[in-house]
Amino acid sequence: MRRFLVVLLAVGLLLGLSLTGFVAPEKVKIGDLVSLTGGLAPYGPPIRDGAQLAVDQINAAGGVFGRQAELVVRDTATSPDVGRDAASKLVEIDKVPAIVGALSSGVTLAASSVTIPAQVVLISPASTSPALTTLDDNDYVYRTVVSDAMQGVVLARLALTLGYKKVSVIYVNNAYGKGLDVVFKEKFEEFPDHQVLAEVPYEENKPSYRGEVEKAMAGNPDAILFISYPVDGNKQLVEAVEAGYTGKFLFPDGMKGEGVAPGPACPSAEKPGPIEGALGTAAGAPKVAVAAQFNKDFAAKFGPTSVPYNTQAYDAAAVIALAAARAVAQGGEVTGKAIRDNLRTVANPPGEVVTYNEFAKAFKLLKEGKEINYEGVSGPVDFDKAGDMATGVIEIWKIQGCQVITVALAEVP
Repeated sequence: MRRFLVVLLAVGLLLGLSLTGFVAPEKVKIGDLVSLTGGLAPYGPPIRDGAQLAVDQINAAGGVFGRQAELVVRDTATSPDVGRDAASKLVEIDKVPAIVGALSSGVTLAASSVTIPAQVVLISPASTSPALTTLDDNDYVYRTVVSDAMQGVVLARLALTLGYKKVSVIYVNNAYGKGLDVVFKEKFEEFPDHQVLAEVPYEENKPSYRGEVEKAMAGNPDAILFISYPVDGNKQLVEAVEAGYTGKFLFPDGMKGEGVAPGPACPSAEKPGPIEGALGTAAGAPKVAVAAQFNKDFAAKFGPTSVPYNTQAYDAAAVIALAAARAVAQGGEVTGKAIRDNLRTVANPPGEVVTYNEFAKAFKLLKEGKEINYEGVSGPVDFDKAGDMATGVIEIWKIQGCQVITVALAEVP
C-alpha cells in the first residue's frame, strides 16, 4: 500500500497536482508583440525586456495571488501583416487575455483588428500615431506612451528654438510617420517665415534612399527631420552626407538609442560623425528617482540601453497584472473583459498610490478590498476615455560623445 501511495503521488505531481489534490494554478499570461526583426529591430529587445522586468518583479512578489505571470513573446517583424498573424497566434494558440504591443503604430492598428473582436486588451508602449485615439475599439486598445499630437508640438517648438526657419521632412510611409509629419508641419508653420520645404515619404527596407534624400536636400533646408526607423534611418543619414548635405539633423523617438548613436553616422566618441550634437524628442519619464532605480535594475539584468519605451513596456505589463489582480480580488476571472473593466480603476486616481516594484503592496491592498492608483516609471499612467495618456512628458535629448543624453523634460499637454 505504501508503494502504491508513493507511485500515486509521483503521478499526481507529473499531472500538475498539489499535495491536496488540486490542479496547480494556471499562469497569468501576458502577450508581447515586439519587433525583433524589421525596421525597428534595434528597439525590440530592450522594450521586451522592460515588460519582462515587470513580470519578474510580479513573480518575486508572489505572483497574482499565487498565480505566476508569464510573458509570451511574438515577433511582428515590424510588419502589419506579420503583426496581425502574431496577434492571432497570441489570441488563438497562447490564449492570452492581454497584450503589450505593438511598437509600430501601423502594426498596432493591424493587430487590433484581431484583438478587439476577441476581447483581448492591447496596450502599446510605443505606438504614437494620433490614429489610435479615434479607433473604434470597444475600449480594448490603450497605450502607455503619449500621442504624437503631443510630441509633434514639442518637436516643432524645438526646431523653432534652434532657429530653424526652413525644414524638410523624410518620414516612414505609415501611420506613425504620416501622423507626426502632419503635426510637426502644422505647428512649425504657425509662425511667420517658417516653412517645411519638402515632405518626403519612404518605404521600408529599400537598399538605398538616395532619391528621397536628394528631394529633402532641395532648397537648402536649415535642418532635415528624419521621422525614420533605425535600420532605414542609418542608410538615409549616410547617403545624405555622401550627397553633400551640411545642414543640421533633427530626430523624433524613432531615431533615439544605440541603434543610431553609436552607429554609422556617429561611430564613437573618439570619431564623432555628422550627427554629433543633433537633438531630438521622445516620451520621457518624469520621476527622476523612480526612473533611476528602474535604469539601475534594468542594466543589472539586461545591460544599459538608451532605446526609448522600455519604461512604457514595464508600465503596460504592470497595469495588466494589477487589473487582473483586482478582478480576482473581486471574485472574478482573469479574462480580457475583466482586465479592461479594471484597468482604469487600478491606473487612475483615486486610490492609494503604488509605484515601481511595489507589487507586493499593491496585491495586499487589493486583497483587503482597497483601491490603488498605479504611478508608473514613465509617468502617472492615467488613461483618458480614448485609452490615451491623459498627461505625459516629452524628453528633449542630444547626441553627445555618440551617446544619447537628456537635455530637458517638457510636460504635456
